[in-house]
Amino acid sequence: MGDASLWSRISRRVVAAWRTLESVLGQGPDPDADVHTTLTLRAVADAVVPRTPELADELGREHVAGGGDVGLGDFLVVYVNELFQFGLPGLGARGNLPLAGPVANVLDAAAVALLERDGNGDAPSPDRVEALLGPSDPDPTRHAGAAGTFAELSRTDRLRALGLLDEFEVGIRAFDGEPFEFDAGLVGQLVVGFTEMIYYSEWQGYDEFAQPPGDRVHPNDPAAVQSWRQTGYPGIAPGYAALRGYLGTDDGPLGEGEAVTTVDADAPSPVRVTRGSGRFRENDYDTADYEEPFPAEEPFPAEVA
Repeated sequence: MGDASLWSRISRRVVAAWRTLESVLGQGPDPDADVHTTLTLRAVADAVVPRTPELADELGREHVAGGGDVGLGDFLVVYVNELFQFGLPGLGARGNLPLAGPVANVLDAAAVALLERDGNGDAPSPDRVEALLGPSDPDPTRHAGAAGTFAELSRTDRLRALGLLDEFEVGIRAFDGEPFEFDAGLVGQLVVGFTEMIYYSEWQGYDEFAQPPGDRVHPNDPAAVQSWRQTGYPGIAPGYAALRGYLGTDDGPLGEGEAVTTVDADAPSPVRVTRGSGRFRENDYDTADYEEPFPAEEPFPAEVA
């Protein structure tokens, strides 16, 4: 009974914290909120993985497409909203924390800060929002009007705005009025990291990514995944993740045994891939004269307590 009561209190506090966070970041019942979120994360994908037509002649047509060409921005909304699942009451079927909307608002705040500092290299323009729209968007006028400042920036200025997030801290009072802060720089790191990671993953081949992992279907067809075509990845096959050997050098503690191959054979300490893991040897460090700065039997000084 005690555990159930504790979990109930934690659940209520987390739900209350999320609602406070929604209020602080301005995520309300705006009918255009979903459109704004989608356009903002499309702008992220367009900046982090831009279209590169100049690479067609040098590397091939498969290197032209960017994040926008494969719908990566729209998928980022799904990915971010589905990522944090706590199973808490009041947060949907699986207790998700739908963070894509608040993330989009944080990015807009960074874009406004960039403009206030005159840190932008180009003027914001609604024309850049139009470039984010596709033929499946039913109402371009409504979509363009729902865009925030971040989506109107140039690709380079969007990255500059992301860099400013390292200076921001968001503070809320959620847990019984106690202050809670988090570094907004984490938002920039996550959206850039997610964008890069997802683009080169297998996500594009899934029929429905939001399904539980056991219910997802993937054709494992390199032609169906842009990044697989770009990198020449042949698809998932048994043994790709198998242990192929142990790395070691002649003067290191590991790597003894029959060598499978040698990397950089001409280097002073070539790296060998061996069939056995070898064994650790005793180190050469003499710690006989080492003394603890604060012996365990004495209390720590006040300044380090």
